[in-house]
Amino acid sequence: MPLVLGLLAPLFPPLAFLGPLGAALSLGRTLPEKAQAAFYGWALVWPALALLLVWQVFPTFYAFYLSLFDRVNFLRPAAFAGLQNYRILLEDPLFWRALGNTFWYVVFTVPTGLLLATFVAILLNTQVAFLGLYRTLFFLPYITALTAAAAVWRWIYHPEFGFLNWLLHTPGLDWLNTPTGVFALLLRPLGVELQGFLAGPSLAFVAVMAMSVWHFLGYQVVILLAGLQAIPKEYYEAAELDGASFFQKHRLITWPLLSPTTFFLFTLGLIGAFQVFTQVYVLTPTGGVLQDTLTLTFYLYNKGFRDSDFSYASAIAMVTFLVILVLTLVQRRLLEKRVNYEI
Repeated sequence: MPLVLGLLAPLFPPLAFLGPLGAALSLGRTLPEKAQAAFYGWALVWPALALLLVWQVFPTFYAFYLSLFDRVNFLRPAAFAGLQNYRILLEDPLFWRALGNTFWYVVFTVPTGLLLATFVAILLNTQVAFLGLYRTLFFLPYITALTAAAAVWRWIYHPEFGFLNWLLHTPGLDWLNTPTGVFALLLRPLGVELQGFLAGPSLAFVAVMAMSVWHFLGYQVVILLAGLQAIPKEYYEAAELDGASFFQKHRLITWPLLSPTTFFLFTLGLIGAFQVFTQVYVLTPTGGVLQDTLTLTFYLYNKGFRDSDFSYASAIAMVTFLVILVLTLVQRRLLEKRVNYEI
């Protein structure tokens, strides 16, 4: 069998890894019975592990290595720069602008999306007509290509013939070119002027956030529905006998028992939000009027692929990686002890 797979590998490249795998499985039969389970497990896992090492682990170390050099392009030799790229990065106002914008994106989209998805999941976790249709409709945006979805939303936000302007009867309102922060807009009638980071995300960035929440809502709803359906109905029946209201049942039963699911979604949302790129690039290709929609990954893209400054882009990637790692560990330390894994 390994010989046959070896002969077919040149014709069908995806079969190339099956030859060594078949040989390894044959070798496993000669091992003691207790060792066979572990051996077969590692033998079957190694293709996925190899892909993980090639496409995830190695690029991470190579990005760190590249960030220590001064490489503007790959046509000339790179000079060792040490931590010079990181020093320049910490003094770069555009980096801090991108970091602040990314922070606002995380703060707005992750909790908002999770709360909205929980509310929708609770509504769908009831016996209503056409329940399967509703679940499908909510999930459709998530399986739609993000680039295509963002292009549709760009038409919705169009200042001249956009659907949202027509709906609000405000023709000429350019949603994606409004750099003023939403907190500044809200407090300006009260005579309070906010500047810089305290002004909050721009209206253009809030428009991007709304599109992101809409796109990922369906995925969160499906995961939360699975968690809700794992909660025994007897708990709610007992709460009703004790006179608990609708909100009391969900506050005292649903939310605590759903905590493993919400913790999982919060962690994924935090990591994903720090890597937001596609919808920002499609809706605001230049990063906004005053770079008010520039995010870390968008800035990384500009430096690496537009300016061909690969070393500086690698430094941005490493700092972004460290920020995500630290925040993930902190939120795990703070929230995991509140997670209830027993039903």
